[in-house]
Formats: sequence, C-alpha cells, structure tokens
Amino acid sequence: MPCLKDSFHKCVVSVALQAAWYKKDTAPAVDWPQDGAVEFKEYQTRYRPGLDLVLKDFTCSVRPGEKVGIVGRTGAGKSSLALALFRIIESAGGYISIDGINISELGLHNLRARLTIIPQVKTCMNSHYIFA
Repeated sequence: MPCLKDSFHKCVVSVALQAAWYKKDTAPAVDWPQDGAVEFKEYQTRYRPGLDLVLKDFTCSVRPGEKVGIVGRTGAGKSSLALALFRIIESAGGYISIDGINISELGLHNLRARLTIIPQVKTCMNSHYIFA
C-alpha cells in the first residue's frame, strides 16, 4: 500500500497554479467595462495541458449594446466560451479583449468582479399548466 505522504505529494505537484487574484499595475478603471465591446481574436483554449484544443482559432467581435445568442450541439464549445471569458480556463493562443483591454493582463478578481453570467437552465418557468 503506498504511503499517504507520497500520494499527497503527487497530488500537490500536479495541481496547476492559478493566475494572480489582483494586479494593481493593470487594474482597469473603476467604471470598466463601460461600453461592453468583446473581441475574441484567434482564441484557443484547452481544459488542461496535454489535451486537445476545445476552441481553435476562434475570432468574433461583439459590438457595444449588441445582443448575442450562442447555440450549437453538445461539445461545440458554448460553455467553453463562458469559461474563457471568466478565465476559468486560460488561453492557449490568441486573446480576448473587453473594451480594448486584454483580459489575460488583469487579475482574476479585477476581471470576475466586473462580469455577470446568466447560467444555462433547462426550464424557463417552474409552474403547472391547467388546460380547461
């Protein structure tokens, strides 16, 4: 039976370090993002090193005030786009900018405290219908 200490050491060594929570030198203005322009430029990402890319050379621009719906079949990358915006998964190439600021240069809290996500839900209403 392996030693618990050895198992723990293997686990700790294999955990990737997370990006800095705050970066004072690159903190955005208090009112950022103001316009809401989002640009993905040749963006690539994977869920961890050694795995295949889940987004490959994705390029897209969303203008301020524009409403966008993202649809696609299972495994198309819809959730990966949201994870990328919050830097839950990091870039393997390209970049994402919001109002002209490359989000990879921000601290995680500096970024995540300014964004909101509406999670996927399977039902729109939780009620019963009565037909007469």
